Amino acid sequence: MTAPTTTLTHRELWDAWSRLWNGDFAIADTILSRTMRVNLPRYGMPDPGTLSDGPSVASWIAAFRSSFDDDARITGELGPFIVGDYAIGRWVFEGTWQGGRPAAATAPAGTRVTFRGVDILRFEDGRIAEYWLSDDQLDLYAQLGVLGDTATTSQGAGQAEELRERLAELPKDAGRKLLLQQVLDAAADATESAELRTASGEESFLALGVNSLAAVVLGELLSELTGLPLTPTTVFDQPTPRALADHLWTRLTTTAEGASVSLTAALDRLEEAAAGLSGDDAGESLRTELVTRLGALLDRLTPAPEGASAGKPVEAASAEELLAYLDTRLPHRDDTG
Repeated sequence: MTAPTTTLTHRELWDAWSRLWNGDFAIADTILSRTMRVNLPRYGMPDPGTLSDGPSVASWIAAFRSSFDDDARITGELGPFIVGDYAIGRWVFEGTWQGGRPAAATAPAGTRVTFRGVDILRFEDGRIAEYWLSDDQLDLYAQLGVLGDTATTSQGAGQAEELRERLAELPKDAGRKLLLQQVLDAAADATESAELRTASGEESFLALGVNSLAAVVLGELLSELTGLPLTPTTVFDQPTPRALADHLWTRLTTTAEGASVSLTAALDRLEEAAAGLSGDDAGESLRTELVTRLGALLDRLTPAPEGASAGKPVEAASAEELLAYLDTRLPHRDDTG
């Protein structure tokens, strides 16, 4: 005779879920639905489609815990709040990193880390049927040195100088090929996907799995390698690894007494500063001034149309000169037919 099945309450399922994350893998097949749905952040996570039952979810959790000591624990910090068939709670993870993932970490094994996140569970038929995760991976990666710190500054400077010297000795095509491989290696580290090391470089970063968080890591890795200030915006401004490698080649090899490199770096710093402008009156005033001054700079850098008089006030320009100027600035449209 089969023993009656005990149905766990929502709170008991939540507590069992916490035990699973703390290493009690044997209960996974008991508390998780056979058709479980998992919703994860895109970066640094497996394909959610591969996590659909107790054994697969338990294997994923075990792989995460394998980078930390056996005493690493997740404990509840707020909640759980149970509403209908849903529960939500905030947790804190504390443990000692033993090495391994993430591959781009520079912190020594034995580094103590703490980070937080929020879990949402949906219950169905006495099991956990769906899971949503939102965790502060950026905080964890910063503690593991993935995002760089002042301790590696001198090492990075020497690395950048060595790269410049190598590029100076190489023909243009060979130098760009070297930089492309450096970009692909850094992208592989940023996404923890070794396959990227052998990519062609023609695929878009998005197609290769480089999202916004991975772009932060990629920018940090390449900044340390090249000595150039690179932001996530800089990365995504180049649609492919090859385009980014060509961009790096230009910035690393263009000298002109240092003018081109310093101007590009100044623009990078301006982009970062402008992104942090406040929304108050002072910030709005500065934003307006920046728009005005950058507009004036754009006008000075834009070649004047052929036949136009340099420095001539617009009020003094003839109709023909104005039309000629507009013809150079506006896209052409085929009105025939």
